[in-house]
Amino acid sequence: MAEIDIAAFSGANNVDESFYSQKGIASPRVVLNADVGLAGKLTKRAGKTLFIALSGAHSLYACNSCMLCVAGGVLYRIVQGTAVSVGSVGGPQYPVSFMEAEDKIYFSNPYAQGIFNPATGTSSTWGTPLPPGPMLLAGSGNLPAGTYHVAMTNVVNGEIGGNGPITQFTLTAEGGIQVLNRPSGALVWVTDSNEGIFYLVGATSQIVNLPTVEPLPSFMCSPPPYMENLCYAFGRAWGSSGNTMYYSEPFKLGWFKLAGNKFTFDSKVSLIAKVSTGLFVGTKEKTVFLAGTEPDKMQLSDAGAGSIMGTLSYCNNLPDLGSVLGTPEKGFVDVPVWMTVEGIVAGNVSGKLFNLTKNKLKTGIPSRGASLYRNLEGVFQYLASFTTGATGSGAGFVDAETYNAFKNGMIDVFNRRANLMGSSAGFTDSATCTVTRGGVII
Repeated sequence: MAEIDIAAFSGANNVDESFYSQKGIASPRVVLNADVGLAGKLTKRAGKTLFIALSGAHSLYACNSCMLCVAGGVLYRIVQGTAVSVGSVGGPQYPVSFMEAEDKIYFSNPYAQGIFNPATGTSSTWGTPLPPGPMLLAGSGNLPAGTYHVAMTNVVNGEIGGNGPITQFTLTAEGGIQVLNRPSGALVWVTDSNEGIFYLVGATSQIVNLPTVEPLPSFMCSPPPYMENLCYAFGRAWGSSGNTMYYSEPFKLGWFKLAGNKFTFDSKVSLIAKVSTGLFVGTKEKTVFLAGTEPDKMQLSDAGAGSIMGTLSYCNNLPDLGSVLGTPEKGFVDVPVWMTVEGIVAGNVSGKLFNLTKNKLKTGIPSRGASLYRNLEGVFQYLASFTTGATGSGAGFVDAETYNAFKNGMIDVFNRRANLMGSSAGFTDSATCTVTRGGVII
């Protein structure tokens, strides 16, 4: 009887045709429905379990405070195996991006956005809408003759928004200014005739005196645009729309200066990933690193291959990569891991990418994927998935054999032997073997 000497497995490898990566260490082309542990032990997967029947569910998100998903234009919170409606996500079905910041969950896609508060279980708008430009009329008051500029800001849930359009008004003699179209609760701001600083008048439609105490903090700010690839880093909200990455004012996540607070790239942004020293920003063509924590001081450098949208997860417990990651945190916390066109990578604080699957796994290049990081009975795993092909189905592998194995849920041993595609060993219904360890039958 022929012996198959396998001391351990080193994971799947559909690049190298050799069955053994080294003596006694097996690297099969396909490892189907099984996991390979750090010690090289092969463990059968438990299989799928349906926890919630929610038709059309997508965009699953989880953090320490909640688990969310979207289905049929509704935002659901998953609570003890039940999907509870907590908000709406308008527009056509499209993947939703999430970020956790200041004890709330921010969500957005190109058609909708909002904020979910896990403490109250309620959703709200993200950012305060801009008011109209003020319509002005001369009135009574103590303002000296001169030219003034007036603007308004809305207030929603105690949050001041950016100013709407500015209206210029000239008094030919001492008097006041009336605002004819102030929305309910809106604040009025005015400059004096000699400078451009807006000062608070208050929630009133009458400007009778010139205030000089409280300047407008949100001057020229707007609500956030509809964005993808949300990221909370360095006290700011970051996100992308097309080939532009926008960022908020520090610690004011609803204030965006869209004209200036942005970075523009050559093609659509597919990734924004944070480390303590800066941001990785990916497009389909390449990934760059913006070193620094203050936008106006960030330095750009090339980091690696193009990034696949939707595949980012932050992973813990990567001790074997300690020398590469260069992170001092115990257990290597919140290491960004994602898919590029050259494989699955981890980003380090030096702005470098470490390819976790180089020379072991080759796949197609999708435009979008999905991923998650989990602790499965003490085993930490990064899982990625993506679609390919005209129908949007399939495992995405570039070789037909690996593709068919995942598509069909079985390894086609018969056709492989019939076509003489290298050496193979297969078991059909049953097999008998003797297993030894160190020369001793076990």
